[in-house]
Amino acid sequence: TAHVTPIECCFDYAQKPMRHMQSYYMTPSDCPMPAVVIVTANGDICADPKKPWVKKAIKKLQKKK
Repeated sequence: TAHVTPIECCFDYAQKPMRHMQSYYMTPSDCPMPAVVIVTANGDICADPKKPWVKKAIKKLQKKK
């Protein structure tokens, strides 16, 4: 059987912070690239979980909850 990649996988990362962030989630562990998906008013973006701006954004979003 062929390996099926989950739909929620990211193949490219956003390079800078986005505005109007609403929430976030992690991509499944079977994706080729680990990523944080940040949900914004303008759609979802993929971000590198190792980047400082991504860590800061996650902290900010966790405070909102």
